[in-house]
Amino acid sequence: MKMNRYDVLIIGAGAAGIAAALEAARAGAEVLVVDSAEQPGGTAATSGGGVFIAGSSFQAQHGIHDSPEQAIEDWLAWGGPDVDEEWARRYVESSAGAVFGWLSELGVRWSHLQHHEGNRAPRWHAPAGGGLAVMQALIRAANAEAHIAWQLGTRVAELAMAGGAVTGVHAEGPAGPIELTGRAVVLATGGFNNDLALVRRYAPALVARGRVLLGGGAGARGDGHTMLERVGAQLLNLDALWIYPFATPDYLDPAGERGLVVRGLHGDLWVNAAGHRFHNEDLRGGATGAPALLRQQPPTCWSIIDARIAARYVVSDPRYRRGGETYRDRLETLLAESPFIARGATLAELADATGLDRAALSATVAEHNRRIALGEQHDSFGRALRGLQPLTEPPFFAIQFFPLARKNLGGVRTDLNGQVLAPTGRPISGLFAAGELAGMAGGRINGRAALEGTMLGPSLFSGRVAGRAAAGSTHTTPRSR
Repeated sequence: MKMNRYDVLIIGAGAAGIAAALEAARAGAEVLVVDSAEQPGGTAATSGGGVFIAGSSFQAQHGIHDSPEQAIEDWLAWGGPDVDEEWARRYVESSAGAVFGWLSELGVRWSHLQHHEGNRAPRWHAPAGGGLAVMQALIRAANAEAHIAWQLGTRVAELAMAGGAVTGVHAEGPAGPIELTGRAVVLATGGFNNDLALVRRYAPALVARGRVLLGGGAGARGDGHTMLERVGAQLLNLDALWIYPFATPDYLDPAGERGLVVRGLHGDLWVNAAGHRFHNEDLRGGATGAPALLRQQPPTCWSIIDARIAARYVVSDPRYRRGGETYRDRLETLLAESPFIARGATLAELADATGLDRAALSATVAEHNRRIALGEQHDSFGRALRGLQPLTEPPFFAIQFFPLARKNLGGVRTDLNGQVLAPTGRPISGLFAAGELAGMAGGRINGRAALEGTMLGPSLFSGRVAGRAAAGSTHTTPRSR
């Protein structure tokens, strides 16, 4: 399909963008998807891919009784008063069909359910193959659509306006500057958590506490936020960053800004600079583990593990994992070479390698092991000990953690069709937004605390909504299927 003008331009080829493209094309639009990367996929392709779903057939198959009514109660309690309740209810009530069922129809298969903090039932639906498998399914579907074209390796710099309406974009392509025109534009450019200057600008109180690592996708540079500011869009809660407390610096990053999200550490101990525990390690989320880490002076800690845990740990980064495949040799290299990971044949050696107090670290680990040996159910922090093994298998490792800016819970405000709003509440003609740029949906669907799976799920959902609405705004006719 070769065209100079399209019905709908989709800026961003991640989860929200491709979902929007599919809906727009099926609604009768001629669609062009533009992305600065050479391949589509976005942040979701490197994620775990779990989605928050309430009342799915998969839950029922596992004997789990859940409902949208119960799920929205948990959602609102977790996110606080800043939640956009209308968007949240719409997503939760539609999630079983519009996300779980839709992805299943596209070929996504589901491996298991997981129970996360803040939920009364397991709602985190894990796709087989992780986020990569989800994005592969979306890309296959998009490639099968004759009315979707691609313009990759092209970074959009500015929205084109005429008479108060968006008419296209100005971009830099492989051959130089280009102008792309469309009757409607859907921005799905992601967050800004791969740009330290923007993190500093929008969340200065966070950065003032100490080192903060970047954990957004490679393309999460805030391009969409910058463009929206220029056209007078309303941006909400940009200081609301979802922080992961279980990340260590990427020692191969020349700028020293990126972090690696470390998972699979069940059974570890978190110790502060004094060598003491300070938190229940079962609570590792952005609303529990992150505040505990940020209260430390400075905001850093060490995850103490032994050889048993080291043999199963994983890192959420394409260098160390692709979909469901883990590169164990690279993980071993990370343990051996990172200056932020210490090793010791004994706890005393480990303490010396980290600069922690020998006596304090040894006493902390000994107390943990003693309680497990006694068969206690919980420790003094309320952590469940059942099923944990003592930390006794050398070598021992200490992985230094820093807060990592992972997700943007705030973003551009949109109406329930995904149309971008000005501060007055007036829609900006021809302009729509979805995904993390819109705080996953609407501008603040999660409020200031997100249940797990409420990034990818609502991003897909808001992408579908915006794509369909954008096509409708161009007066296209839906195609029969």
